[in-house]
This record gives sequence, structure tokens and C-alpha cells, in this order.
Amino acid sequence: MESRVESARLSWSGIGKAVTSFWCRVGLSLFVLALLLTRVDVHEAARSLASVDLLYFLAAMVADVAARIVMIGRWVVLLRAGGQSVSTWSMARIFFISSFVSTALPTGSADVIRACALSQSGVGGQAATASVVVDRILGVVSLLLLGIVSLALGIPGANLPPLARLVAGLCLVASVVVLFGALWTDRLAGVVLPRPLQRSAVGQWLLLTAGEIASYRSRRGVLIGVLGLCLAVQWLRITEVFLLGFGLGIDVGLGYYFISMPIALIILMLPVSIAGLGVPQGVIIWLLRPAGVPAPDSFALSTLVVVLGVLGTLPGFYLYLRTRGNMA
Repeated sequence: MESRVESARLSWSGIGKAVTSFWCRVGLSLFVLALLLTRVDVHEAARSLASVDLLYFLAAMVADVAARIVMIGRWVVLLRAGGQSVSTWSMARIFFISSFVSTALPTGSADVIRACALSQSGVGGQAATASVVVDRILGVVSLLLLGIVSLALGIPGANLPPLARLVAGLCLVASVVVLFGALWTDRLAGVVLPRPLQRSAVGQWLLLTAGEIASYRSRRGVLIGVLGLCLAVQWLRITEVFLLGFGLGIDVGLGYYFISMPIALIILMLPVSIAGLGVPQGVIIWLLRPAGVPAPDSFALSTLVVVLGVLGTLPGFYLYLRTRGNMA
């Protein structure tokens, strides 16, 4: 049974690798980055980067570290709520190493690595996967909620037509409903999966995992608490961008970042770049344009966001070398 499940996992892993090709993402990141460089005064952007106030850069780094600590904490809360006895240090080690290893891998690979490492540490595979899935669901929901607020308030200078704003808002609300609907995957899987598949090793694994995910819907207090922690993470990440912008001399209020940056954070979660290079940088430039931020300054800001994101994975690099890749 276990070997068949492992074989099925490897098959799906191969398909995933083909769809989210590393080299495809390299090409896209480099193409978009090259396109941006043709439209940005590189010398001005370099001068802007060199002029960053180190005090604000360090403050942004503190916000980044705090966000990662909260992310670890909310994962531990979910695991313990699911009846798993885990140590915070072990979960922190898995979190940081998976963040480092996944830097050059498709977005979402960190979640897969976390689940696999957690299952190797003694937590059941289904329970490990469920904790990561629910954590991701609530993280995306928190961003979508911020996106809904952004649309309701409106991005100054964006001049979005009312109909476009309404359609986008409805799509975001629908996305939140669908994501929360994932907590009922046990019922959906029982209806959607064909009977022969349900009796197979893969089907059994999917049904058991769906059951573990569904078990969280009876823990409403935990879900609300973790959603609050997710919102705190987004607040810290947006504050981090604001501090970097302020350090570059960008005169844009924190409120504007709260209105616009959820869009950039959602784009950062898509498997379209390497470590945030390329497409996410272009999105940040586009979002800051209505606020009158020159392209060289916004490009410098987006570059600092990428740099800080990579620096945040360095503890994982140290732990990876220390344990020689063993996260369990």
C-alpha cells in the first residue's frame, strides 16, 4: 500500500515539474526583468538603491523576521489543534529549511517540502498535509480580504471603472467562499471521486487527507485565531514594504501601501517567477505609478523586496548545512 502511494506521489510530482518547469520560470523572470530594464533608467535606479537609509532597511528586516515568526506560530497552533504533539523549534527548523530550498523552485513547493518533512518527523502524512493546506488557505483568504478592502477604498489615481471594480470584488468574494469551501472537501471528494479511484491507494490517501482537512471546520475558534495571525503577517509584510520605500525617500503614506500591496503579494504567490524577480517587480512598479512614484524608485523598491525575501531564507541555509538537508 505504502509503495503504491509513494509511486502515485512521484507520478504527480513528475507532472507538476513538467507544468511548472524551472527553466520556463527562469526564462519568464529574465524576460520580464529585461523588459523592465529597458523602460527604467538603470543608473537612477542604482543611485536610488545606493541611497537607501540603512536604519529603515534594518527596521524592514525586523518586520520580515517578525512575520516569519508569526507564520511559524500559526502553523504550530494548527498542528496542536489537530492533536499533534510538536515542538516549536522543530517546526521552525522545517519552516526555514523549506523556505530556503524552495527559493528557486515553483511557488508552493515550500508547502510540499514542509508537509513531506513533517510526515518524516512522525506526524501522519494526511495530518501533515492537512495542516499545511489549511495554513495556506487561511493565508490566501487574508490577502483576498485585504484585496476586497482595497477595492472598496479604491486605489488613488487608478481610475478603475465602477463595473470593473464590482466584477473584481465579486471575484475576490467568490474566491474566499471557494477557499473556505475546501474545509468541506471530505464531502466533495466522496461525490467527485469515482468509486474505483476511491478504492485505490491514491483514492484512500486523498479521502483520508480530505477528512483531516475537514476536521478543522469544527474548530472555529482556532480558524478565527489563525486567520487573525494571517492578517498580522500581511500587516507586517506591507509595513516592511513601506519601511523600505520610506528608506528610499518614496513619499507615499502607509495607507496607500495597505490599499495596493495585497495585489503584489498575491502575484508573489503565483508560480511565475524566481524569488520574486520579474513579474512581481513589474506589478509593484505599476501599483506605485498612480501615487506618482518614478519608475527608477519603484524598481529599486521592488529589488529591495526581493533582496529582503532572499535574506529571510538564510537561516534555512545555515540549518540546511548543519543538518545536511535532513529536516525531520
